[in-house]
Amino acid sequence: MMTKIEDLWQVMRNEATTSPQTDNGWKLVRLDPDHPFDIYAAIDENGLAMLAIGTSALPPSINGDTGALDYIRFQRFGGRWLMGLRLAGQGLEDVFGRLCQDLADAAAEVATETALVALFRERLMLWQRLFRDGGNGLLQRFQIKGLMGELIALEEFIQLRPDEPLLSVMAWTGPEGTSQDFLFSDHAVEVKAVSANAVAVSISSAKQLDCLLPLILRTYVLREASAEEAGALTLPLLAARIEQLLAGSPGGNAVFREKLLEAGYVEHEYYRSVAYSPLESRHYAVSPAFPRIIPALLPVGIPDVSYSILFSALEKFRVLETQDAA
Repeated sequence: MMTKIEDLWQVMRNEATTSPQTDNGWKLVRLDPDHPFDIYAAIDENGLAMLAIGTSALPPSINGDTGALDYIRFQRFGGRWLMGLRLAGQGLEDVFGRLCQDLADAAAEVATETALVALFRERLMLWQRLFRDGGNGLLQRFQIKGLMGELIALEEFIQLRPDEPLLSVMAWTGPEGTSQDFLFSDHAVEVKAVSANAVAVSISSAKQLDCLLPLILRTYVLREASAEEAGALTLPLLAARIEQLLAGSPGGNAVFREKLLEAGYVEHEYYRSVAYSPLESRHYAVSPAFPRIIPALLPVGIPDVSYSILFSALEKFRVLETQDAA
């Protein structure tokens, strides 16, 4: 299903031959007459899809060009300004449309134009990551699997603390690039999603199992499945279940959706076709004797390392789920 902004882009293209462009060669249609800010669906003279925001003050200079996205600003007749983002990449309009619609929805929650411009800048930085290096804005399968493991863990943490669901969402710091996926006040958790036939777990850096807090390594065994299979999980399904758990927490879903975007996830039909069936979870306490490589052990001249640990070597560090929860 297309978003509202995608529908408007299509309508504007159909009308382009009979209705001339207006501002700076752009054709603008306000997304929502009742929205507190001037947010427009737009196309340029070549029919390229755009998102535009009207401001009273000069918008900031932002280095937003990625090859797929162009950032543009100009002053309109009458003194107001427009800041716009144009999609230059091919085959990306459905992802771009969802991102634009999400930004417009989030903009309804901010109180001032300054906050709106800050939101635009923050989202643009995230969008750059999605489309960098010629990407199509969608996660690769191994990234989907990894994110699915983190969301399974997040759902479990929320269920363990149903009275304080936002604490678990705030503890999910993996999308921000921290060494561990979850940082609670009294412990940390690193999450790994592995295949059913995996004999080892991959560790991506020397810092990943090095933490001042007590650390638990959680592994989830996931088998590729069809989306129609009983018990199969997809990213949209997991996201919807977590949103339901957060429904009673003010601001919880906004924080969660922001973290999903930081993780590189945006709603898309593609994700409904990539499914995994969870088979088993294994939890390990990372003690001083745990087989790991940490920065203090790296020889001079080697800044980092990635490695694997055999599951057979981890069995004596395994803890029951009830112990992990405690």
